[in-house]
Amino acid sequence: MTLSQQKTITKDLSASVVVFFVAVPLCLGIAHASGAPLLSGLVSGIIGGIVVGFISKSPLSVSGPAAGLTSVAIAGIHDLGSYEAFVLAVVIAGIFQILLSRLRAGVLSKYIPHCVIHGMLAAIGLILIFKQFPHLLGYDVEVMGVQEFHLTHEDITDASALMGLQEQNTFTTIIHSFSRIHPAISSIGIAGLVFLAFWDHYVPKQIRSIPGSVILVLLSTLAAFTYQNFADPGLTADHFVNIPTVNNLTSFLQESKLPAWEVLKQSQVYTLAITIALVASVETLLSIEAVDNLDPQRRITPANRELFAQGIGNITSGLLGGLPITSVIVRSSVNLAAGAQSKLSTILHGVLILAGMVFFAQYLNYIPLAGLAAILIYTGYKLASPSNFIKHYQQGWDQIIPSIITVASILLTDLLIGVTIGIVVAALLIVAKSYHSPSFIVEDYGNKKRLLLGESVHFLHKYKIIKFLTTVPVNTILEIDSSKTLYIDSDIEAAILDFKQVAVEKNITVIYGGMIRKFQNRRKDMNENKAAYDKLIKNNKEWVREQLKINPEYFNELSQGQAPEYLFIGCSDSRVPAEDITKCRSGEMFVHRNIANLVINADINVMSVLQYAVEVLNVKHIILCGHYGCGGIKAAMENKDYGLINQWLMNIKDIHRLHQQELDAITDEAQRYRRLVELNAIEQAYNLIKIPFVQKNRSLYGTPEIHAWAYDIETGYINDLVLDKSVCNEKDSIYMSY
Repeated sequence: MTLSQQKTITKDLSASVVVFFVAVPLCLGIAHASGAPLLSGLVSGIIGGIVVGFISKSPLSVSGPAAGLTSVAIAGIHDLGSYEAFVLAVVIAGIFQILLSRLRAGVLSKYIPHCVIHGMLAAIGLILIFKQFPHLLGYDVEVMGVQEFHLTHEDITDASALMGLQEQNTFTTIIHSFSRIHPAISSIGIAGLVFLAFWDHYVPKQIRSIPGSVILVLLSTLAAFTYQNFADPGLTADHFVNIPTVNNLTSFLQESKLPAWEVLKQSQVYTLAITIALVASVETLLSIEAVDNLDPQRRITPANRELFAQGIGNITSGLLGGLPITSVIVRSSVNLAAGAQSKLSTILHGVLILAGMVFFAQYLNYIPLAGLAAILIYTGYKLASPSNFIKHYQQGWDQIIPSIITVASILLTDLLIGVTIGIVVAALLIVAKSYHSPSFIVEDYGNKKRLLLGESVHFLHKYKIIKFLTTVPVNTILEIDSSKTLYIDSDIEAAILDFKQVAVEKNITVIYGGMIRKFQNRRKDMNENKAAYDKLIKNNKEWVREQLKINPEYFNELSQGQAPEYLFIGCSDSRVPAEDITKCRSGEMFVHRNIANLVINADINVMSVLQYAVEVLNVKHIILCGHYGCGGIKAAMENKDYGLINQWLMNIKDIHRLHQQELDAITDEAQRYRRLVELNAIEQAYNLIKIPFVQKNRSLYGTPEIHAWAYDIETGYINDLVLDKSVCNEKDSIYMSY
């Protein structure tokens, strides 16, 4: 055995002694408060230590009867009519816990916020301080192990009840303890508290390898024994641990109450068993999560294995007449504070309870509750240290508020209700924080807006996104970029797709894509895209059938060649279809389109179209068609950087400059926008007159005639912008090349 292993065993052994001294009165007190035989508390403590300790993989957790199940036990014993029927429910509850472990229910512990765990530990610490303070002063009216704020008859010791003492809650007990201080017991308790603080801070480290709590128990027991036998200070049994004596198997069977198998067919037994299984499992998961957070070595307990261990423990405890078992945060915290290193401490403490019950009961009954109260109060102070609250306050309100509310809720109700309230508050703050977190960014390029979605866009962001979509102005191009989005809530995606359909009526072009979707979503999109494409082929076939029905020679005639009378130069906007707005048939109109319907001398594309239309097709009319609501015109009116398109828009800005005086005189922005659309169409028409081969054709044949239009998308009508002939003549005189 290595030196390190020897140190580990030594620390575990000394820690097990401390946990044993604390666990015994707690086991007895919980049994008393539950209305169960006192022996049942010790049995469950032994099973929790030995059986659960062997099966569990938690290094520090200590299991045994839990105060949180006292109300369940009281109600269960009453409803079933006997304690024997109740322990049968405990056996069945253990089977349910094994089933929960197989269903991987332990994962629920990982969803408990850290701030709630901190609040739970702090609340347990304060409960220890409040509940043990009267015991420290010798006012031992309350049963050891009770945690509830409001007290019942079962929470008061038998001797105190006979004296007529009936406390209402924790605070009244504390207040009354000041007026009923027992000099001898309070001196033991207060001296013990001072001793623990001194031991932790001023005793050399080599000596501190022995936990001060072990020495305190021995010294306080010696002091109480001396008081009782030599000073006669009036000490009663309520001031001491009270372990029932079990000398052999026969006496154990006489004292124990084993399961009543005859009630196995009663449905109430299974209802109670499910309740015990759920409550015990939740308390266990909370406890191991809290202990793992306190563990200096940051070891993680397998939650499902712990549920399995608890299930075996409850089956065994029920079969031997014991109370329900859970992992208990009080004993686990004492175990940690005493320096435990492994689960050997847990197992040994169970062995010590068994040995103490069988061989040393008469000696252990000399241990004063005041000495144990000092240990628990000191442990409680460590759990509820103010420095922990300061740390959570520095982390933000979303950490400190749930922590404080969890503390208050546990103090005023019980562990499960308090933790539930804390989780709800933490969840609400998470929701609020998530709602206010940036889920998208809007980039405004004037007529074009880009909505950049974040990595995770969930339901809480739905309102903000819909609110933004409703503010998108008409005649806008909206790009919804989800290229960085890993998850998007289906409701939000549905809202975007709904808006995409409605946007058509507002002349809003919506471009949505880029999301890294799951396979089935990608497949869905691919199918939808294919359907949209296939629709075009289908429509083409229908159109062919319609044309042939009207004129069987239609396509034969078209194939002979084209002789269009018009050249239409328009904007690329999909809402301005040249043939549709003029009701032209195929072959009647030659079409060229670009952004904002520009005619630029250096643009080889438009120049090639013009030359072919004029010199080869010999068109009679060239129509320069702009449209109200043009995005290119809108962008040119704004002082924003649009990247590469700036070079194209500069031609429109030149027109704005030429007509700045007229445009500035228009106070209505919408009307100024419409007027620039008209001026741009007119100027582009004048640009046509400057082109040499257009001049040549006009000189030789009188054609093509030049026209400027402004199409109104809102009404469908064409506004014929009659060109000023004097300006045309002026252009001819200046730009004449032929």
